[in-house]
Amino acid sequence: MAGKNKKSKSDSLPLDLDNIKPMDHLQAIPKSRSSSITSIESSDGELSQVLQPPPIKEFDDLEQFEAFIRDETWDNDFDYCHGKLHYYPPFVLKSCQSNTEKIKDTMNKNSKKFRRDLQHHIKKHLIKDLEKCCGYELNFDKGEIIETPNKLTWKFKDYTDHGFSKEEEDLYNRHWHLELDVSCTNDSAMVDVEYKSTPVM
Repeated sequence: MAGKNKKSKSDSLPLDLDNIKPMDHLQAIPKSRSSSITSIESSDGELSQVLQPPPIKEFDDLEQFEAFIRDETWDNDFDYCHGKLHYYPPFVLKSCQSNTEKIKDTMNKNSKKFRRDLQHHIKKHLIKDLEKCCGYELNFDKGEIIETPNKLTWKFKDYTDHGFSKEEEDLYNRHWHLELDVSCTNDSAMVDVEYKSTPVM
């Protein structure tokens, strides 16, 4: 009898934020990661190993994006993933009863109410939900706000130990940095999220 087929990412389990178990302990780096390491020769002739950036997965649905983060943790790739999300936040959909044709033109970065609602969504929902999906602590704190005439971006970085001891991180050589960017423009109520988890070699 043939072995079981691997479950594809598209067959992902439904997302249930209330029943995601946190990660208790780190594990060894997946062996599949070695295919992403390349050698680069420096100008003085020395070879050094470099990890290629993780492939970017793009989403237009918040729940699918969060399921991707959860699945990367389940696959032990929590420290090597890159996802982008382009979506209408729940507060926007609620205001137009999920009919995107009824979204007001004024719902964009120039609206104080939109900015306030988006900041609330980021702090009270998005980051907390991502933390559940990751299964470990996210320490994004305040973040940096960058505004240009056309765009408003919240930039968060987490270079902490994510709730694991230094000894455990050293044991498995699992040190990683997280970056989360959330941006909106003056054109529409669409919001862009970029989540990047990068190993420190």
